[in-house]
Amino acid sequence: MKKQVVVLEDNPNIRELIEYILEDNEIDVVSFDTVTAFLNALTEISPDLFILDIMLPDGSGIDICQRLRSNSETRQTPIVMISAHFSRMPTDCDAEDFIEKPFDIDNFVARVERQIA
Repeated sequence: MKKQVVVLEDNPNIRELIEYILEDNEIDVVSFDTVTAFLNALTEISPDLFILDIMLPDGSGIDICQRLRSNSETRQTPIVMISAHFSRMPTDCDAEDFIEKPFDIDNFVARVERQIA
């Protein structure tokens, strides 16, 4: 059974690149460009990994990370934060990994696969 990754990324070029990379590695991807769309679908998805951009037009990936960690259904699901505006993991988010944009594609895939293994 294929693994599923949920991506919350507002930049359409980066979101499409991530979708392409992961689907090319036989990983199902469900992506969202806003916090609102993500939250509206949250009860209908059960991914193996969340990839969250930190800075979003209608909210913060950090707030979403905290919300996922406080929810009993998503508490154990790994989270990878990504950002072009931060150089390291924010301390107020309990994510498993942080990837700075721009990222190396091979490194990105390896880190995602490590989280969903």
